[in-house]
Amino acid sequence: MLVEDDEEHASVLYQVLAQEERYRVYYTADGQTAWKFLQYFKPHLLLLDYRLPRMDGLELCDRIRADKELHDLPVLMVSAALPSQAVEQRGITSLEKPFDVDELLSTIQDLITSS
Repeated sequence: MLVEDDEEHASVLYQVLAQEERYRVYYTADGQTAWKFLQYFKPHLLLLDYRLPRMDGLELCDRIRADKELHDLPVLMVSAALPSQAVEQRGITSLEKPFDVDELLSTIQDLITSS
């Protein structure tokens, strides 16, 4: 599942992931909608931005970790302005924008494989 509020970045990420035939991508632009979606569907991975409207990426991760059904969902946070200390304290895997597409795909595969 892709959660990104910047339409341009979301479009690029969606295209990159959709080209990989093994991935089905669901997209939303804000944390609150993502949280509602996660109540009905558990994806293999959550790829999200830190700065999101209605609920930021850290709050969404905190809710996921506190939920007994979702606590083990792999999360990859991508942002140009990552709060490094908060991300590290929560054990969230992250990539800082701009990032290499091959690194993104490799990180996604590693997270899915290890979950």
